[in-house]
Amino acid sequence: MDAFDKIPINFLQNTSKRIYLVGGTVRDLLAGRTPADIDLVVEGNASPIVKQIAHKISGKIIDLGKNGFFVQRVASPNLTVDISPLTASSIEDDLRQRDFTINAMAYDLTRQQLIDCLDGQTDLREKKIRLVSATAFKNDPARLVRAYRMASMLDFSIADSTTEAIRKDKDLIATVSGERVWAELFKIFNTSDSVLYIRAMASSGLLTSIFPELRLAIGCTQNRYHQFDVFDHSLLVYEHLEALLTRKWLQFPKQTRLLESGNLFSHSAILKYSALLHDVGKPSARMKGVNGSLRFPGHAAKGAVIVSTISRRLKLSNRQRQAADAIIRHHIRPLFLFLAHEQGTLGRSGMVRFFRHCGEWTLPVIVHAMADIRAKKEKADNKDQRFLSFCNFLIETYINTINKKKSTGSLIDGNDLINFFELPPSPQFKQILNLVEEQHLAGILSTRSQALQWVRSYLNSGCKAIT
Repeated sequence: MDAFDKIPINFLQNTSKRIYLVGGTVRDLLAGRTPADIDLVVEGNASPIVKQIAHKISGKIIDLGKNGFFVQRVASPNLTVDISPLTASSIEDDLRQRDFTINAMAYDLTRQQLIDCLDGQTDLREKKIRLVSATAFKNDPARLVRAYRMASMLDFSIADSTTEAIRKDKDLIATVSGERVWAELFKIFNTSDSVLYIRAMASSGLLTSIFPELRLAIGCTQNRYHQFDVFDHSLLVYEHLEALLTRKWLQFPKQTRLLESGNLFSHSAILKYSALLHDVGKPSARMKGVNGSLRFPGHAAKGAVIVSTISRRLKLSNRQRQAADAIIRHHIRPLFLFLAHEQGTLGRSGMVRFFRHCGEWTLPVIVHAMADIRAKKEKADNKDQRFLSFCNFLIETYINTINKKKSTGSLIDGNDLINFFELPPSPQFKQILNLVEEQHLAGILSTRSQALQWVRSYLNSGCKAIT
């Protein structure tokens, strides 16, 4: 077949063994894509083939096998080949044990023949993700979320029968290790139109099986500023955030350039994860006033604690956990700054203090807030538009502040506190230096001598060093 003429298989010459291209390799070749790597199944002892391939492509052999299964990878700078032995009675039986029909095709390299016993070609043409068998999810429950990952990455739909099977087996996802679930979710979050698949996961019930903490958000009504309950609002925040990240509703000429300069788009996956979970603390914080009005005091902090548990369960990296915590813990702060701005009480120091509190996650926090405000109701009102304009101003101010900090550096450091004020090193050092930095970046202090004078006045006012 012409599709398989492009595959570099010259390293398999002079062998009498039956060798098959399988899985994603076959799928991608039939779809006209270049496979990321090559997957092979070998009849009989695969070790000689592994050594032959390693010699031919000057590759390194890496053992990927677990629990007694033989899977080896040959990796070279230009090619990666994964090799496993045929453990079923035939290649057809091997294919029937796989996950989805588009991954259950093989190509016999000896006979140059496609083997498609489950009609994967039809599903590939129709862009469908379809289960191979009724037991596929029970055999490996990670396939529940993998179905949506593959659909999102390939821009496919999920067959109705497969969606029904997901609905039936959804709770099996709790038996899958957090690492495997997060690996699939992370790939979904990194696709550009993932909201379609996140909503499909919500509809099938898989989303709340992965995140049972979200179940209380369903039907949790909000105050008069919100048109939707907490769950639907969270899905809308996700949708608006993704639209913003794909530049579908950036409203101001400088936004894209500024956000790119601040490396915002590299955080897309963790921003979407945080958007989905940002109000998870609201159900437990919900309070009804005497007049029937609803409030959610401290929900951001409560949500950050809940998400910390979720992030540990899914085995996110330390950096990913830090980002999610910052976004969720501080997601209301831009609104507070906006209200102060509207009242004429927001100074540059207040903005710089916000930048310091959020640190490197400042842009993700602001962008999240923009999506959050848009998701309160179907159509943005005048006040919402003013908030979005303010966020644009906040983004520009932040980028300018960071550039100023890079170009001017710090006015004083800890040695100055020791040498000029005879202060012993203590926890107050950081507090004093942070305050000086705020004054500097706000434009109140511009020279070293002004900074030293400010510290002297600060200490003389009664703020003694803590020893």
